[in-house]
Amino acid sequence: MTKFPKKNKLAAPALALLLATLAQACIEMDKTVGENFIPPNQQLQIQTLDATSFLEVKTVELDSISTSEFGTAMLGRMNDSRFGKTSAGFAVQLLPATTSYTFEEGVTGFDSVVFILGFSSTYRGDETPMNVEVYELNTDLSTDTAYYGTPSVAESISNMADNLAAGSNNSISAASTTARVKLADSDGLFGRLFGHTSDVDSFLTHFKGMYVKVDDGDGGSIKSVSMVNTTSEYASSALAAFYHYTYEDSDGATKDSVKSFTFHVFTTTPRFNVFWHDNSHLVSNTSTLYMQGLMGVATEVTINTDSVEAWTGVGDKKRRYAISRAELVLHVSDESDYAALDKYSTQLQCIVESSSRTNGKYAAIRDMYASDGTLNSSFDGALNRSMMQYSLNITHYFNSVQKGAASPLLMVPYAYTSDARSVLINNTDKKPELKVTYVEIKE
Repeated sequence: MTKFPKKNKLAAPALALLLATLAQACIEMDKTVGENFIPPNQQLQIQTLDATSFLEVKTVELDSISTSEFGTAMLGRMNDSRFGKTSAGFAVQLLPATTSYTFEEGVTGFDSVVFILGFSSTYRGDETPMNVEVYELNTDLSTDTAYYGTPSVAESISNMADNLAAGSNNSISAASTTARVKLADSDGLFGRLFGHTSDVDSFLTHFKGMYVKVDDGDGGSIKSVSMVNTTSEYASSALAAFYHYTYEDSDGATKDSVKSFTFHVFTTTPRFNVFWHDNSHLVSNTSTLYMQGLMGVATEVTINTDSVEAWTGVGDKKRRYAISRAELVLHVSDESDYAALDKYSTQLQCIVESSSRTNGKYAAIRDMYASDGTLNSSFDGALNRSMMQYSLNITHYFNSVQKGAASPLLMVPYAYTSDARSVLINNTDKKPELKVTYVEIKE
């Protein structure tokens, strides 16, 4: 009888294990092979520098932010326990809704004119009533002019006529969704509006525009006003002029009717926001850094060039660094109050100083050293609610400082020209941090 050897049931798994071990051994071979042939001074080593000591931070007042041609106008006032009082108004040019409108026979002019405001949102404040004031501009507004958001540079509103808001029914509050402000027929306003609706150039010589604000009281709120009308249809915010005319019906009876003609703000219409801030006390406070929308105050960050030079060296001792990331971390001040974060801006926006005005406030433009190379980047400055901090990628900006740029970095809440939100940054136990990830390039 022929005997066959018994099949070993453990042989196949053992063989598979052996092959896997050999394969793993091949994969995990010494990764340093070849390094012995590369001189140590040519091997790139990624390193991290805690450059927090390079930073100089403070709160600064802003001035001269261009607010021309904003689709959203701001109106109102409010008191903040930390930021003080803020007021907002706007100057705007209006145009006839159409120049081909045919008025009925027998109409001699407008009977009443009402400025209708449509509010899209309310930023902070309380229910204190505010009276709307409307002034006629005596200076032309131009699409070729950059208008700014502070009284010191808003020369075009300096020659205003008397308040046109007639009567007492012009009060608004935080709860108001619309407002109808009846205007007085000052200096023949109604006739000037009525007599030049068929020609835009002629109309603008007789009515240059309006400046709209609220009275100078205490309390109140800041409201957002939708102004731009992209068609000739009736808009939520417009100047409505009402007129009467008579006609005979089919029975020969004389009837009286009322119609309205509107004046709108269009996409090409000159307009700008104007803000006032009572916040000079914030500049002297060093324990907290402040940022405020509506062009109030900013947190200024300067990277000390002497510190950068000490790190890089000078002359024949100068070292070359390739910066892969420079991260600025700002810790919020209200870190123990999660509810307070709901009022914080979800993102920060960075700008760089352009020039300083004689009043000591800063003129600023959007920064060109954006993390993605565009003019509109906010440096990834999103609010991390779980860590209670903002993280900003300022790599391009840090590189520019290395190359000799010395302009400070100014930080404000995102959409700072049309939003009343504010941000407080810790400058005591959790100061702003700067972390630089780099590779030193050796020759």
